[in-house]
Amino acid sequence: MLNEFPPPHSGKTGWPWIEETSDLAITIPDDSFYPKISIVTPSYNQAQYLEETIRSVLLQNYPNLEYIVIDGGSTDGSVEIIKKYKPWLTYWVSEKDKGQAQAINKGFARSTGEIMAWINSDDYYLPGIFKALAKTLSQNDTQWLAGNVYVIQKNGVVKSRARKQTTSTYEWLLSNPIFQPGVFWRRSIWVESGGIDEDMHYSFDYDLWMKFIRVQPCPTWLEQYLAIFRIHDSSKTGIDFLPFERENQIIHQRYDKKFSRRDHFQAWKLVRERQAEHYLSIDDFSKPLHEKIILGVIHAPWLIFTRYFYYKIKRILLNWKIQKDSCL
Repeated sequence: MLNEFPPPHSGKTGWPWIEETSDLAITIPDDSFYPKISIVTPSYNQAQYLEETIRSVLLQNYPNLEYIVIDGGSTDGSVEIIKKYKPWLTYWVSEKDKGQAQAINKGFARSTGEIMAWINSDDYYLPGIFKALAKTLSQNDTQWLAGNVYVIQKNGVVKSRARKQTTSTYEWLLSNPIFQPGVFWRRSIWVESGGIDEDMHYSFDYDLWMKFIRVQPCPTWLEQYLAIFRIHDSSKTGIDFLPFERENQIIHQRYDKKFSRRDHFQAWKLVRERQAEHYLSIDDFSKPLHEKIILGVIHAPWLIFTRYFYYKIKRILLNWKIQKDSCL
């Protein structure tokens, strides 16, 4: 397929510009057919990144792919990029809409695949992942799965984000514990959940996961890295966290009563422990040693009965001594 694509811009190398996933057989090892995967990309004025996103989907060379791009009326050259790949798209449109959430719902309304996911126009998939997730979903009854992603920060630094499998329901009371580009699900759970809440514009993915956990408490976990998540000045994540926090509060209120008292207590305890870990961070020298210890104890007093607390104190003292000696 790579040879059929428009040539990449000068200087573009590696995946998904001059590399592709090797062609897959029509059937998986147990001789069953690969399930159809429906991917939707909501797009609006992200021409700088859009082509990389599109190529990362198509160059999976997945034999049963349905790819839909819903553009919100971009004026930055995005439409011209989409048109270049029209022969390989199941459907695309460029018209004004009410935002990203509506665009995703609109795309999925036209989809027919058994496996579903969306990839934003500034993120992209890593090679060979469709094959891996199709096998996982074909071999068990899981309704949704999640995997790790890499995060590209504003300064261009790529950071590994290996999140452990979320097995405790109370963790969902704290915040969104998984990265959106690394999540895939079956159509049945999408239909049962009712899709994305179009009144939300920032945390609608978190709200969708909260609907999903009512069907299957936690996603099946894939250890491999599935996607690249990009943070930049024009991305929602890179602009302001306050709108996310406001919608997160709405989500917490919406689903709060669906969790047990034990879940609430465990969530509160975990929050305090994370705050204590923050205050006891051995890499933070912005506060005096005694102040860090006091703040840590105030936020999670039960930690003084754990080995962890004294281990951290020992590390702080050691680092403090090293810092002090280096200044002499």
